[in-house]
Amino acid sequence: MNEPIEARPRYSVRRFFDGAASVLVMAAVAWPFLPPVFESTATLVLRPTDMEGQANYPQAVRQPLDESFILSELDVFRSEAISDAVVNTHRLAFDDEFMSKPGVATKVAGFVSGMFGNVVTESIAREDPKMLPLETDRSGGEVVLIGVKEKLLDKMVLRRDRQSYTVRVGFRSNDPDKAAAMTNTLVRAFLASQVERKAQNADAMKALLKDRIDEAQREADHSSAAVEQFMISSGLIDQGEQIALEAQLRALSDELATAQARLIDAQTRADSLARMQADNTLDSAPEVLASPTIQRLNQSLTESMSRLAVMSTESRNILKQAADERDRIVRSARVEADNWVERESRLISEVARIRRAMVEREKATFQLAQLRRQAAIDAELLNDAHTRAAARAMATGALKPDAEVISQPIAPDKPVFPNVILYGIGSMGLAGLAGAAMNASAIRRDLNRLMKS
Repeated sequence: MNEPIEARPRYSVRRFFDGAASVLVMAAVAWPFLPPVFESTATLVLRPTDMEGQANYPQAVRQPLDESFILSELDVFRSEAISDAVVNTHRLAFDDEFMSKPGVATKVAGFVSGMFGNVVTESIAREDPKMLPLETDRSGGEVVLIGVKEKLLDKMVLRRDRQSYTVRVGFRSNDPDKAAAMTNTLVRAFLASQVERKAQNADAMKALLKDRIDEAQREADHSSAAVEQFMISSGLIDQGEQIALEAQLRALSDELATAQARLIDAQTRADSLARMQADNTLDSAPEVLASPTIQRLNQSLTESMSRLAVMSTESRNILKQAADERDRIVRSARVEADNWVERESRLISEVARIRRAMVEREKATFQLAQLRRQAAIDAELLNDAHTRAAARAMATGALKPDAEVISQPIAPDKPVFPNVILYGIGSMGLAGLAGAAMNASAIRRDLNRLMKS
């Protein structure tokens, strides 16, 4: 059944403007009461560096962009240590902007804790997981920390400038000076954490180098003691012994050569006398002819023979003495030859002994040279370890972070919220919705008609 035309809902411009005007008035009234939010940021450029943090810009240019590296560095800003540094430096646990007001459950828990000691039901903590336990500040008072770090992370600003190594970090706060101070603390804590990480690596390296120095020192001391002990045990510490052995060897060698020549002469003479004795021609031997005893006996024999026609007992005695003297000369030559053989043998043994001693000394010299080379190597390793430790100690004092601050945080003079343009656009949008809501019946009627058709 058709409704009367007067009963049908109609669009009203007046109602639309009334609704829109009421929203705009409320927005204008609320504008002065909106808390301003200021944002302060610092610009950092992440750069590849060496262990000490020295910049290597050609390397930074050649190195391809690593998204994981950039994201990892940004996550460091949200780490527990850096958050604690900002919270403790600015005492955010006592800052109204970061401290949430305790609810009814919290007040009841505090009352129960005060009445019944430290007994606090865990169910309340489960209902509000952001509630942190009671902690005691330096002044001795108990402070309730309610989501301070969570709010800190919510107000943290982390942005990248395009696809580069440049990042912008900072905080939003109702106080521009506080935002700048917190950002400055954040940047300093980040750079300090990088230097501290390198310092820890440097300390670990110094500990390893110290162990290497101690080991090298022990090896060097052992090598030096081995050289000294070997010089004492081998006799190489007495440099005059080598000179004495060489002098003895020269003298004995000359004497041996003389003995060998005399031996040849004595053996030749003894053999010659033995042959002449066997051939009964010994009387013509030079030794026999030169013998004074033979000459005297021959003279006595001649005198005896001249006095008697028949050989007397005296003549026979003289002949026997001459024969004995000739035998003695032969035996003497043989004994002399044997003496020279013995002398030669002993000289050869002594020369061989000296040569063995010199050979052993030469072997010991080679071993000593090896020990000295090992000692020199150990000393060089020790010096190298000391040099590396000294260089590492100097480098530790010049550690630098892997980031460079190219824009320091400043206190902003304009808030990022509320924004006049965005606030105006939002207010106008809400005003339009409010005006449309004042004509909801007519709009609903037209929608129903449109859906039925």
